[in-house]
Amino acid sequence: MLPSTIRLKGFTRENRHEMIDYAVSSISKCSGWVTNHTMYSNKMIVIIFEIEARGIRELVHSLNQNGLTLFEESNEIMNQFPEISVKAHADKEIKGSINLTFINDEPSTRNHIPAIPG
Repeated sequence: MLPSTIRLKGFTRENRHEMIDYAVSSISKCSGWVTNHTMYSNKMIVIIFEIEARGIRELVHSLNQNGLTLFEESNEIMNQFPEISVKAHADKEIKGSINLTFINDEPSTRNHIPAIPG
C-alpha cells in the first residue's frame, strides 16, 4: 500500500531563487504539479505539490542534486515506494510538501503571515 502523503525536507547553500526554480521544475518533470507555496523568510520556503506515484522515486533522486541535499528521513521515503507497488498504482496521486532551508549570509527577513481568524 502506497502512502497518500509525503513530506520532504532539505537544505542548500546555493542561490535561493535558482533552487526554488530547480525544485519546481523537478516536480514538473516527475509528473507532478505545484499547488501552493509559502515563503516564510529568505531562509525557508514550503512548496506544496501533487505528484503521480510513478514520479516519487525520480523526484527524490532529482532533488538530491544540483546543490540541494535532502535529509536522510526524506531519502528513506523511496523505501515506501517499491517498484512493484508503484507499477500497480502508477497513476495514484500523492500529496506532498518540500521544506527547503537556505543557508546563507543574508540578514533574515520576515514575511508577514496573517493570523488565523477565530
